[in-house]
Amino acid sequence: MTLHLLGIRHHGPGSARSVLTMLDEVRPDVVLVELPADVEPVLRWIGDAGLVPPVALLGYVVAEPARAAFAPLASFSPEWQVIAWANAHDVPVHAIDLPLAVTLARPSEAPVDLVSETVPPDPIADLAAVAGDLDPERWWEDVIEHRGDGVPAFDAVAEAMAVARRGFVPAPAEIQREAHMRRAIRGARRAGHEQIAVICGAWHVPALDLDATAPGTDTIPNVSVDAATLRGLPKVKVAVAWVPWTHERLTARSGYGAGVDSPGWYHHVFDHPGEEGVVRFFVDA
Repeated sequence: MTLHLLGIRHHGPGSARSVLTMLDEVRPDVVLVELPADVEPVLRWIGDAGLVPPVALLGYVVAEPARAAFAPLASFSPEWQVIAWANAHDVPVHAIDLPLAVTLARPSEAPVDLVSETVPPDPIADLAAVAGDLDPERWWEDVIEHRGDGVPAFDAVAEAMAVARRGFVPAPAEIQREAHMRRAIRGARRAGHEQIAVICGAWHVPALDLDATAPGTDTIPNVSVDAATLRGLPKVKVAVAWVPWTHERLTARSGYGAGVDSPGWYHHVFDHPGEEGVVRFFVDA
């Protein structure tokens, strides 16, 4: 059984293209995606002509609909492309993150972003600083998102994140999320899948690498520890639906935690990678 951990940046066009390249290469027989487990039934609509991105997964508490969470997806979001690929190839897709039923059971005064890049420390800023670039966003775009059809950098990104996480103690909510994702990976193995593709935020890759043996690698919690972490978590009844979204609401300035600076540019970069895409962008403008 082979575990392929594909660490991405949410809404990264380069990440999306790299993931598609890897899926075509390894041909997984199951795809696991970092999305709340209870949105899984509606993922079958991705790829349907009637569901046009950008859209968002809306989850809400049935008894109190104002308590809600959103997970926006664009055409250039890796998760969207991965699920569309799986649906087109009749490969089962499982959402493996902590269920909304648990997330929305926590007290909150505002809608929750289900996809967020806000993790301390800021690994991208640290990596950019080592490379001599004081602008983390620009550095990541140059190194990852503007790679076009270059060789995917998943191994290098995973190694960098392992270094960034060394000695880091996650918050309780993140410990629960990663425990749930590990449980889902173990479940896929027990089900007999030979080629398992896991698509998740790059930050989580070291915590999900059940086969990690490299010296200095942080110990992965075992089955018993993860079971204890997830046991008895409060839950509420939730419902899930697709809702329309916009590129404007995908921006960082909108207040979205995993927002990007220029969704329109990312959309163009995904559709038209490489130098020719830059020229075409200015011609169209």
